Amino acid sequence: MSALPHKRPGRGRRLLAAAAALLGLWLLLEAAVRSALEWPLATDFYSSIPRHFVRQRQAGFGLQLAGGIGWAHLGWIADPGAEQYRVERRTAQAWEPIGRAKFGSYLLRQSGSYRVWAEPADAGPARLLGEVSATVEAGQAPVFVPRIAGPWQTLFRPQRHGRYINDHTVYQDAGGRWRVLGITSQSDGNYAEEKYFASGSSSDFPPAAGMREETPVADFGALAWAPHVLTDSGGYSLFWSPHQLHRMTSADGITWADHRVVMPAPMHRFFRDAMILKLAPGQWLLYSTARGRYFSRVDLYQSFDLEGWQYIGAALDSGWGSERNAIVASTESPAVARYRGRYYLALTYNNDSFFWPAALLAAKVWLDPPSYNDTLVFHADNPYDFGTYRGVRRSPSLLTRLAAHAAELVYQPQQEAWYITTAGWPWVATLTNGEVAVAPLVWEAD
Repeated sequence: MSALPHKRPGRGRRLLAAAAALLGLWLLLEAAVRSALEWPLATDFYSSIPRHFVRQRQAGFGLQLAGGIGWAHLGWIADPGAEQYRVERRTAQAWEPIGRAKFGSYLLRQSGSYRVWAEPADAGPARLLGEVSATVEAGQAPVFVPRIAGPWQTLFRPQRHGRYINDHTVYQDAGGRWRVLGITSQSDGNYAEEKYFASGSSSDFPPAAGMREETPVADFGALAWAPHVLTDSGGYSLFWSPHQLHRMTSADGITWADHRVVMPAPMHRFFRDAMILKLAPGQWLLYSTARGRYFSRVDLYQSFDLEGWQYIGAALDSGWGSERNAIVASTESPAVARYRGRYYLALTYNNDSFFWPAALLAAKVWLDPPSYNDTLVFHADNPYDFGTYRGVRRSPSLLTRLAAHAAELVYQPQQEAWYITTAGWPWVATLTNGEVAVAPLVWEAD
């Protein structure tokens, strides 16, 4: 009896094996790139306010209240590693629990008397953090859609101290001059060489002939990205990143001193592009680019003194359906503006998913240049929660898309007018060629 001939694997089986091999290679490369990028980055909820200072800060700041049309907010210093928080509202009969919080933040929708208890994880006695009376302003803030209402014109381009501007900040100094500080280097856009901020100034805004170049700021020999200047009580604070939060102060917005790191490590990796909003006297919110386990997000921190910062949640999350979730995060350059009682979050949405965009970026390859200027604008009636982005058609809080990169929304009080800016690396930007540009912005009723 003759032996049966040996059958070779069919074509379908070979294709399946090849697909499995490619998938395995892809997963290996994904894991390798993620590990290489993530490993050096530290995270720590307690880096800005160490554990041993929490109880002292809790007693000092107590329960802080802020509010607007349709909302109020309770804020406090938290110790999530040791306790959770019970929020109560007073009824006609008694105090009734209405919710719990892990971090020092709770959003309210009703007026009333509220108090917050700290409940230790070791089952010890609860401690009262504070009691406040909150009045929620009646009504609903109208929705307006921001539109670019004119051509771009050059605002500032460095000549001596850099070759371009990327993420930047726009403000008025104590003498009334308008100023820009922005990321730069002597390359055409090498992020590893960006270690100080180019500076420009003009007497008016926007200036017809562009800004005059000034002395660079924050040259400490380390990465210096995404400056943000906050004006408060006659003084100025300059913040920047990446991976930790730096601060300098100034009396006039021109000469800066007292450099220090006020957040050595953030809550999530790839922290950068910090923008700060003053919410109420003694209360500030910080919005930053970040990434969770997989999805990109805009993280939210709060402070009661501009020195101690604590993470309180995601101002904007991403979920299934979102188009871009890069290893280094895709929700870049967040900027928040308040207009007629409503809050608007603009962010640059680029850096595609998976490992290859990070590798291509290092080689200065951008496969889809128009996507570099993809700015998404979200809206909310409060500054704490802009929802979850699940794609263009499945995100109720997404309001519009604008063609800009690292946009700043700038209010010009002398003109009572709004402007928007754009900038970017010369090797990929399509709207600019090294300069930061400005255009008029209008708000149209939705």
